[in-house]
Amino acid sequence: MEHGNIRLRQRSNGYEEPPESQHPEQNRYLKRNCYIISLPTYAALVVLIIGLLLFWSVYALHYRLPTPLSLKDIESHPERFIAERALNHLRQLASYGSKPVGSYENEVLAVEFLTREISFIMQQANPEQKISFDIQKCAGSFFLAYKPYGCTNYYSQVQNVVVKLSSSTNSSSSLLINCHFDSAPTSPGASDDGLNCAVMLEVLEILSRSKTPLKHNVIFLFNGAEEGLLQASHGFITQHKWAHDVKAFINLEACGAGGREVLFQAGPNHPWLVQMYGDSVPYPHGVVVAEDLFQSGLIPSDTDFRIFRDFGKVPGLDFAHAMNGYVYHTSYDNLHAIPTGTIQHTGDNLLALTKHIASSDVLSNSQKHAAGRIVYFDVLGLFMVRYSEIAGIILNVFIVALSIFTISKNVLAIKSVPGLDHAGYLKLLLLGCGIPALGWFLAFISVLLVAVILDLFSSSMSWFTRPFLVFSLYYCPVLVCCMLFPVLLQNCMNEESPLVPGLQGWLYVNGVQCLWTILLLAGTISGIRSTFIFMLVVLFPTLTSFVLSFSHWGNNPRMWLTVYLPSTLPSVIFILYQTVMAFGVFIPITGRIGPVKNPDIIIGIFAALLCILSTSCMTPLIILVKRPWRVVAGASALHLLTLLAVILTPLGSPYSANPSAPSPQRIYVFHTERIFHDILGHVQSQDSGYWLVNVDRHSPGSVWSQIPEVAGAQSVGSEYEELVGGLPIFSPRVLQIIENTHWIPASAPVFHHPTDLELISEQNTSQTTTRLAFQIRGPDHMNILLAPSVKLINWSFDAEVTESGYEWQNKPVYLINYVQGLPGTPFEFWIDLEVTKGPPVVRVDIAAIGHYINSHEYMSEEFKKFLRKYPDWAHVTAWATAFKAWKF
Repeated sequence: MEHGNIRLRQRSNGYEEPPESQHPEQNRYLKRNCYIISLPTYAALVVLIIGLLLFWSVYALHYRLPTPLSLKDIESHPERFIAERALNHLRQLASYGSKPVGSYENEVLAVEFLTREISFIMQQANPEQKISFDIQKCAGSFFLAYKPYGCTNYYSQVQNVVVKLSSSTNSSSSLLINCHFDSAPTSPGASDDGLNCAVMLEVLEILSRSKTPLKHNVIFLFNGAEEGLLQASHGFITQHKWAHDVKAFINLEACGAGGREVLFQAGPNHPWLVQMYGDSVPYPHGVVVAEDLFQSGLIPSDTDFRIFRDFGKVPGLDFAHAMNGYVYHTSYDNLHAIPTGTIQHTGDNLLALTKHIASSDVLSNSQKHAAGRIVYFDVLGLFMVRYSEIAGIILNVFIVALSIFTISKNVLAIKSVPGLDHAGYLKLLLLGCGIPALGWFLAFISVLLVAVILDLFSSSMSWFTRPFLVFSLYYCPVLVCCMLFPVLLQNCMNEESPLVPGLQGWLYVNGVQCLWTILLLAGTISGIRSTFIFMLVVLFPTLTSFVLSFSHWGNNPRMWLTVYLPSTLPSVIFILYQTVMAFGVFIPITGRIGPVKNPDIIIGIFAALLCILSTSCMTPLIILVKRPWRVVAGASALHLLTLLAVILTPLGSPYSANPSAPSPQRIYVFHTERIFHDILGHVQSQDSGYWLVNVDRHSPGSVWSQIPEVAGAQSVGSEYEELVGGLPIFSPRVLQIIENTHWIPASAPVFHHPTDLELISEQNTSQTTTRLAFQIRGPDHMNILLAPSVKLINWSFDAEVTESGYEWQNKPVYLINYVQGLPGTPFEFWIDLEVTKGPPVVRVDIAAIGHYINSHEYMSEEFKKFLRKYPDWAHVTAWATAFKAWKF
């Protein structure tokens, strides 16, 4: 209203329309002016500092551990998990050193230790508790369907130490808790899996002293053969007298040391287990993304979860300590790598979860509660979010619809901008999505280019010991690419253009939300549960935008951005939290993914995705800064300087022998004797040498300057006449990288108990079938390879006749992995082959491979001298092997 010559304006909710003028040009300028936003250059530095503070905060939260309880706390906390008591168990178990299956340390010392501790617990138990104890010796076979090559697993005389804490109601339902006490060769296995053995002993002791028995039974399985390819768990779940009562299981594993255990597999199709986990544990930590990645095969490991799920048809939860994977399966996996807080964290969670499941009614009929898959994730370790996959689909679709609504409403408001015609309006819509999308595309191209350049200069994995280099090597070019096109477009604008910085920023932010909405919809349609991350990225800005769209601020870019950007903080914090975990797990894993894959491509793609997820709403807004080129130039300079330093200086050295924080290169060397027989059984040829199995990108070139013999090693290649190249493979996974391994001729090892195969009988079981029976003598770890020229009809193994998927000379290859725990009789088996008419031919090629893992006396002085040449940053795993081949 007006009073005399004075124009009065009514109050508004913080936003006022530009005052009208009698001059149209002035009106146009005033309306355009509300879209102009200009920030000082140091605003970008402020944002960077805030980002670093947020990262430091979530890093601290991720590695936060509870205060461990000591023995003096027992009296005041009689029902609490006592970390120091569990640590004493672990100290004793780890003191035995490496405990491979078949070793004295595993089959005698470890079993005696567990028996002694369990007997003590039984003596001290409350009279109301009924505890049963059993040592199982088992034998059997099964097919292990690894990708791309599987194997038939045969085991004999492996041991399980089993304890049953019976219920108060004579329940026929049991919860199984599993760990393994064997370890990988050379490793004392403190974390993998001694820590979990110690935790289980402590949980058993606490439950056994309780006055009130649980509603259902709890079975504690300490299995003695996991590292040899999951044999002992199969023996329990398929043969033990208590196995048929198991209705659910908890598996405890490790692929690192220290930190918090993470839930990375659940079910399948039993969401109630995750619900109970979230309801009961004091320190929840798990994310469905880890499950999707693990089951994709990206992580080169497996657990007993597979055995209980596939052969026992039992649902369960799979936990692992995944941080500090540098020490996994090395001699560095010792007590020094495990904070006592880690033991307390795992014990508190396991005790609470065990009580909750074993006291629930669900366990009585767990199959009745099978209800599909579940989406789950923890929020900064404070609480667990979980909902069904169906609920997730509904939620995602709702958020997609709401996001589209808010984006449409925001974009339609731009029509009121002076100077925009219909064509200009459509152009703005395309720019809003197109410019950020182009930046994202260029960002992924840039990290691939950086990864290739580093690899060409033999400087890949520079971040292996120094993870902070990921920021300058990969985050910086991603940020530059995402900022580049908005800045270029801004420079092309003249002063009279209606597309002022504030309007551009408003468009880009809505365009970014649109892109994430499209990805959310695509992931939901594809059934990818990990899409919940896109949902979180879209959720908070959408809700904020929806509220703003009904206020005056919704038409003012300056005020809209001021409120909108802080709303992205929850998703940014969550992405940073996942970033800490992702790099903490995957950077060490790149040290064992083989020589073929470029690990910088993997880490670069992870970096690009995580960087875009956490900064996509901010990077286009660089145009609001007065001198955006300074920011772009600064990030580019930091990247280029780091790139040059990594290539030209020791900064790029990937490995470290630091005893307090080792990050070694893994080296596998096998002193091998090879003997090949003709169809008459005579020795056709023989030789010997060192077989070098390269498990990372720098092998074997990283030691060429230190070890001349390695520099002159022969590449195996892909062309070889003998079965699997005449090489002593020890896992079906090695078949993928045979052509990238190397051979060094050397004198033969001397075996006092050689590996040998004998044909003990041959008979026709029918007019079309011949049965060949064999006996093999050798060490407790062997592999048998069968390559028949005719059809293999049947064999003596329990598992069905299944090809490994590997072929040699157009013949299928059957791989049998043999492991023996306690000493026993020689290994015997038979095969039935199809009879063919015509002259005698080679019907089957057979190779027997003996791995003398537990026979250190076969390590010759010459071999030991060669191994001593490796630098201190190399962790060498070595043993003597024998490869012998026959034709029948």
